[in-house]
Amino acid sequence: TILILKELAHKLSRSFDMKDDQNILEGEGGMRRHQSMQRLARDGLPEQRDPARVVHDEEGNLRITVKKTKPILGIAIEGGANTKHPLPRIININENGAAFYAGGLEVGQLILQVDGTRVEGLQHQDVARLIAESFARRDREEIEFLVVEAKKSNMEPKPTALIFLEA
Repeated sequence: TILILKELAHKLSRSFDMKDDQNILEGEGGMRRHQSMQRLARDGLPEQRDPARVVHDEEGNLRITVKKTKPILGIAIEGGANTKHPLPRIININENGAAFYAGGLEVGQLILQVDGTRVEGLQHQDVARLIAESFARRDREEIEFLVVEAKKSNMEPKPTALIFLEA
């Protein structure tokens, strides 16, 4: 288990193919649930929580609404228009944050919108600011994300290989 966690932590510290992540999570001994799906209170009993609302749309995206039940949202992102990943992706979910507590958001998801604002074309720091300001707003009790699984996205450029054959 420690080796798997170290391997996963290493992969999360750099860009990786979602298949690699899935292989690590499946690892030895069958499928492991993502950390956001494992929630036990300190006494070992399931924690009472207010789960995120997850709605699938016709394009394969997920609209995930997270209630602001904790002082922090607790997600870390990478990417933005000024990086090699034009769309921001979730790279970590802090176990003390509202996102972990609610579930729904997962490491590897690409963020398309935050509270209805498109993030495509925004630089990394602008996306981070948008998320922070949306979470800090006192007039709303929840924050809404439109996300897509990285493997389902056609929005990011895919590496291609060209092979030239001589006759």
